[in-house]
Amino acid sequence: MRHLWALAALTLATGASAQLERECFTGYAYHPDNGELVYTEHHDRVRDAQGRATDWRITYRGPDGEVIADKTMDFSHNRFVPVFTLVHERTGDMEGIRRDGGDGNPGWRMVERDGPDGERLTEPFEVTADTAADSGFHPFVKAHFARLMAGDTVRFRFAVAGSRQVLDMRARRVDDTEFEGEPAARFRAELDMFLINWFVDGLVLTYDPDDKRLLEYRGISNMQNAEGERFPVRVSYYREKPPEADAVTTACGGR
Repeated sequence: MRHLWALAALTLATGASAQLERECFTGYAYHPDNGELVYTEHHDRVRDAQGRATDWRITYRGPDGEVIADKTMDFSHNRFVPVFTLVHERTGDMEGIRRDGGDGNPGWRMVERDGPDGERLTEPFEVTADTAADSGFHPFVKAHFARLMAGDTVRFRFAVAGSRQVLDMRARRVDDTEFEGEPAARFRAELDMFLINWFVDGLVLTYDPDDKRLLEYRGISNMQNAEGERFPVRVSYYREKPPEADAVTTACGGR
């Protein structure tokens, strides 16, 4: 069994009828061309008895250990679309998803702000059974894992808070590979438009075919470079911290 999604795991008793499980893991983001470590993403997640993440925090750090961004997520309203806030420390830029109103009037909105004092821009959107957003793409893949492994193409809608758009996308299995010497399956997600796919690179995700754990992600990052622009990365979820990340805190709860 792999331990990359359980670098630390605690069971938090909250009563006889419910338990919350806490787990921590770290992703290591590399430049796809030169292989240099550009940042790490430390995940600190609490899940309920049904496995849904009720509290999920991701702290992004540069190779020197300095915090460059922070994201909090809540999947209690929808398993594929989190309510979340991502703030970039360097620029003050913010993006996220909000859910206004009660259960009878959910009012989903994408939110974006340039800089700490910029205008807050919002865009309402509809959440359907085939809608995913941000890190909700991972549970969406797990929910359709059997179909993907069988070679089916799965179509879905993906809400991108940073540009306030909802994109029509498709995911499919592309090949088999290995990760840390063990068998793995590779999926590709791309825009569901033939001509655009000649110009826009998709996302490539590597999974453990047995326990459905995400092992590696290749695609555009949600982090920013010095110019405030997004860039392509390879994020690998290794069992052990690599030596190039020695300066980075990865302890559960560490900032």
